[in-house]
Amino acid sequence: MTELTPADAFLSEVHEINSLIDDILSCPRKSNWHWPSFYLLYVDVDRLAMALMRTEHFFMAQPVAAPTTEELVDGARAVLGELGKRQRAIVPWLYPMSRRIACEGKDSALHARLDAHVHPKSGWYQTFFAAYAPGTLSADGKVVARTILPLCAAPPFERIDHDTAQCMLRTQAFAAGTPEERAALADATRQAAVALGAIAGRMQAYLSAYCTLDDLFHPCSA
Repeated sequence: MTELTPADAFLSEVHEINSLIDDILSCPRKSNWHWPSFYLLYVDVDRLAMALMRTEHFFMAQPVAAPTTEELVDGARAVLGELGKRQRAIVPWLYPMSRRIACEGKDSALHARLDAHVHPKSGWYQTFFAAYAPGTLSADGKVVARTILPLCAAPPFERIDHDTAQCMLRTQAFAAGTPEERAALADATRQAAVALGAIAGRMQAYLSAYCTLDDLFHPCSA
């Protein structure tokens, strides 16, 4: 029998992505960011937030006519597939943003942690795109199976190699066969959305405070 993962761990990778963005936002030299990249990252964060809303609605929806198992499976494939697409869109923006963090003092630790994970040559980065699976609902509609790639527990100061990243992969199986179980997944999705919303709010504030239209009209600006 497959060991089930607690519902509150659903979408834990969204919180991990949040922590990488938070590292970027913790950089004090905000005037030195590449604003076109920052804005496009913000756009993809907003799109991920919308995908989370659709995912929550899918698990919370109580239609008048109960959906068939096939309809549930198809619905899960659509919303989780979109969720994965939106997460994959965010990760490539993190490296160009990380390059704008000054490598001195406190910033050096932030930069090292980011570079270890999101440098295109990092094993973590490559494994994320090769192996991350946002989820599928089993044919009987009872279990959501996923494969995620957590961050290193201890802040690494060397780029994560491929073998290490492979060992970091985690498979998950969430109960989804009853309205109560799906409601628990909806609640975990809502928590991920709230945390992402806080990140988006900080990004919006920094755009308002530091970015000008002229910055966005010059894609090669520093």
